[in-house]
Amino acid sequence: MKFYSSLRLLEMAMLIVFLQSCVIYAPPGPMMTYGGPQTTSRGTSDAALALGTGATLFHDGHTPGQGWFGRYKYGLSDKWDLGMDALGVSYSDKYTFTTKIAARYQLFPHFRLEGGVGAADDSNGKSLNSDIGITCGTLRKDKTWNYYGSFRIGYVKGFAGNAIFSSSSSSNDTVAPSDASVALLNLGAQGRVSDRINFIFEGGYGYIFPVGHQSGKTLYLSCGLLFNLGKPH
Repeated sequence: MKFYSSLRLLEMAMLIVFLQSCVIYAPPGPMMTYGGPQTTSRGTSDAALALGTGATLFHDGHTPGQGWFGRYKYGLSDKWDLGMDALGVSYSDKYTFTTKIAARYQLFPHFRLEGGVGAADDSNGKSLNSDIGITCGTLRKDKTWNYYGSFRIGYVKGFAGNAIFSSSSSSNDTVAPSDASVALLNLGAQGRVSDRINFIFEGGYGYIFPVGHQSGKTLYLSCGLLFNLGKPH
């Protein structure tokens, strides 16, 4: 029954999340990739929207959840782009909203470096986050499907209190959630729908290392759309 329920969630929607179980750790920033290794072309912009499901797996509890992911990027040059990522998560009876400003650099045609800094609000507290990563993948213009992978590491600093998702019935609001480090491997497939739209499947698997607690696993499955918006009017 649990397996069937997970499949139903995957059929209905998908996203990408880091979710909290019995271990209360600071919420990381969005660490999804959603697109191949190229940066956004100079003077143009693109956006991604996705849904999915995920879970964290600690030895003393497993927490599933679902949510949405959004991203906007603008090409500053032939090699640099800049933008914002945002993630909203619902798990148990709690919520997380996390966002970051991220820059990407085209190292080689099939390799891209990226990094970001941001903040998050969660039912159990707030955080500041940062991450860096590298993405590699195929760039076959004559094929419908291309494939990519990313490896990312991040650090999260927790703070007590809530900006949005307060929980007056919980004492966790007055206690800072544990700082944490995150390592994540993302794998994705990008299919061309039209010259301006790509359909994407993406999943990830990694580890969360909360300070003062044993590490836990994290995973997600998602699908969404990547839009080439062209040059702003």
